Amino acid sequence: MNKTGQLTIFVIVAIFIIGSVLLYFAFQSGLIQQPLNPDAERIYNFVQTCIEEESIETIYQIGQNGGYSFPTNLSLDSGVAIYYENGQNYIPSKEQIEDEISFFLNQKLFFCTRNFVDFSDLEISQNEIKTRTTIEDEKVVLNVNYPITIIKDEDKTLIEDFKFEVPIRLGIVYDSVEEFMQTQTESEGICLSCMLEISERNDLYVDMMDYDEQTTIFVFRDENSRIKDETFAWVFANKYSVENE
Repeated sequence: MNKTGQLTIFVIVAIFIIGSVLLYFAFQSGLIQQPLNPDAERIYNFVQTCIEEESIETIYQIGQNGGYSFPTNLSLDSGVAIYYENGQNYIPSKEQIEDEISFFLNQKLFFCTRNFVDFSDLEISQNEIKTRTTIEDEKVVLNVNYPITIIKDEDKTLIEDFKFEVPIRLGIVYDSVEEFMQTQTESEGICLSCMLEISERNDLYVDMMDYDEQTTIFVFRDENSRIKDETFAWVFANKYSVENE
């Protein structure tokens, strides 16, 4: 064999080895997904549907609760979160809200899957659900790690990584509310012109209603964030001293 032929074989072998290594790491990193068997795909689709339905419901509920999964000690009797009282601003941080969404979704997913009782033909085990939530301007991204092992006969499959993006402008709504709350701390009262400027700039609607003589409830509504014809709303309350009304 001449040297040219030997070099060609060497190059082909090298390309094959490099390609095999790259494919291995691609599979390991999840860049290339191995096809699921039909039983694992059934479970994957079932869990993905749960994630999508519960994510949407969770974010809407978080909005109604002013960023919390459940009413806190600093809430009205109706459950609405208080953001301002005695000159103090109590709006939760964006990171706190992300944690609340993750916690609430984890609880709801466990009940949604119902321990997989509808799949009696399979042996299924599950581990702790861990969700990472990221609030962006135009959407909320949920990365759910839900390790599930599916066994049938000799086949054993692990699925664990799920993702869903909810098309709600939560980042824009939150930033608008936060900006408005900064004006409350500075002015010790409702800055109507500030509220109007912020809402118009971000294409939002704001409703106000008196809860009692000191307390006003605010509802920041985003008509651009509608799922199944339901407008997304962020609800909170501020308490003002009577003399400043």
